[in-house]
Amino acid sequence: MTLCYDGAPFVGFQRQANGLAVQEVIEQALERILGVPTTLYFVARTDSGVHAWAQECTFYTTGRIPAERFVQALNALLPPAIRIRRAREVAEDFSVRRTNTGKTYVYQVLRGHEDNPFLRRYVWRPGYTLDLAAMREAAQVFIGTHDFTSLRGNNSVPADPVRTVYDVRLVECAELLRIYVTGDGFLYKMVRNIAGALVDAGRGHTTAAALRQVLAAKDRRQLGRTAPGSGLCLLHVYFSPLSEAVQREALAENVPCWHDAAAYLRTYGAE
Repeated sequence: MTLCYDGAPFVGFQRQANGLAVQEVIEQALERILGVPTTLYFVARTDSGVHAWAQECTFYTTGRIPAERFVQALNALLPPAIRIRRAREVAEDFSVRRTNTGKTYVYQVLRGHEDNPFLRRYVWRPGYTLDLAAMREAAQVFIGTHDFTSLRGNNSVPADPVRTVYDVRLVECAELLRIYVTGDGFLYKMVRNIAGALVDAGRGHTTAAALRQVLAAKDRRQLGRTAPGSGLCLLHVYFSPLSEAVQREALAENVPCWHDAAAYLRTYGAE
């Protein structure tokens, strides 16, 4: 299943003891439909307040309900903050974690000193004038295969810190600045730390040269602030080889509150 959700009411996607998670809500709905407890397997553990336009999940069932019927059946039971976008049957050994080839996240920054109460759940408003040239220069530091220990959040589960970031793009959409990060995988809070580092560069608190030293140090304490979860959205999960054309198509999706496809195409041109 591909699903989207507003992360603001939840403690994250993964079931937790300290509050209501998206996974728990969907599993409860599945149990009502199937009559048995059902585990939901997912591709990305989004944190508290983080949103998703394309979280990918699987579950096992011996029931006879056609896959596409789960969209309507689940949406009838789920709260409005969670919607199933599509569902299909896959091979029994299919795994969203093992078979995906990468992900794209988008982070929204509300620029300048103006506030907007209608966007507050979906943006970070740092309250500073930002130098986009400095931010774009800093973004190049994170592209490539690196040890991203310095960008890993505290209390994360052990994981290989070496990741490949294919692309970091900054796109202006009126008062919003959208930061698109595409990679083969991400550490806990890694994208939020990239966003925080770029904003620090934009306000003159760090430079591309300094961020290279931070990355080489493999020490999270040398990095600046972590951007809040409200600005982050899981935009797309890839299951085919990544190419510029495939990535462009994903970034041009018209995601409500998150994306202006026309602005993107004006910036990067049609394929």
